[in-house]
Amino acid sequence: MNPKISAPSVREHHDMMFEKLVDSAEEILRSEGPAALTAGVVAKSAGIARNSIYRYIESIDDLRALVLERYIPEWGERLTRAVEEHDEPYDRLQNLIALSLDIGAEAGHQWLVDVLTAGVGRGKRPQEMPSGPDIQSRSGAVMNFHQELARHISELWQELTPENATVNSRMTRSLLDAGLKLLDQGHDLEKVKATSMRVLDALRTSD
Repeated sequence: MNPKISAPSVREHHDMMFEKLVDSAEEILRSEGPAALTAGVVAKSAGIARNSIYRYIESIDDLRALVLERYIPEWGERLTRAVEEHDEPYDRLQNLIALSLDIGAEAGHQWLVDVLTAGVGRGKRPQEMPSGPDIQSRSGAVMNFHQELARHISELWQELTPENATVNSRMTRSLLDAGLKLLDQGHDLEKVKATSMRVLDALRTSD
């Protein structure tokens, strides 16, 4: 017997319930944290039977990734616009860093990391904890977004400072990581962006 559906077709019902589960999961993750997301809790929030959620998702870990991945298309479009808005490589680079900090402030970078790493490394010694690439690999879409950002940064430094592009690219990614951590700690977005731009200026003129 097919379950009772509340949409014109089975496909539309499936899509509706899928979105409802992702919405419920995000609400739980934001209000109570990653540890609170269980099959029972998300099923209750979505108003369906606990076992029914597996008609729409493979696992709770997949649901965590889906909450993040729903933002990737918009972030990707913004990243593309940031690169295309200016002709000069340095203006593009500044746009990319500013955009990345904006996204981190909007979404909560540490919250995103916590969602993606829920349960990862539990019980392990510090030296066994997952690396950045390990974390990103839990979601192909998240990894692709970070790889695309890193590619743009590298290519722009190659245009700006070809002889020092590798060093400047890595320093810029470290700068961005530090800026995101400062935002998570409550520092002012505009001050973090202004300082980041000054560091970029120093890298640009260091050759």
